[in-house]
Amino acid sequence: MFEEKKISIDIHGFRAIDAKIAIEDHIIECINQNYSQIRIVHGHGTGVLKKITEEVLSSSKFVKDFYPDHTFGVTIGNLIY
Repeated sequence: MFEEKKISIDIHGFRAIDAKIAIEDHIIECINQNYSQIRIVHGHGTGVLKKITEEVLSSSKFVKDFYPDHTFGVTIGNLIY
């Protein structure tokens, strides 16, 4: 049975600029590992980290689309190859 590869990063407690850099680095790492998805745990909080996550994913040429998981504290992105 085929199991889809996934990788996660947790950005709880990151400052905005550090979160942006971490997400960008995470995307590149996932591409280098040939993963089909990325998973970013940003939590609920004030929504700043979720907004940054969405901004980085929407502007990345490596991300096809993204969506919140069922808890809305995690955003999942599908990568383009």
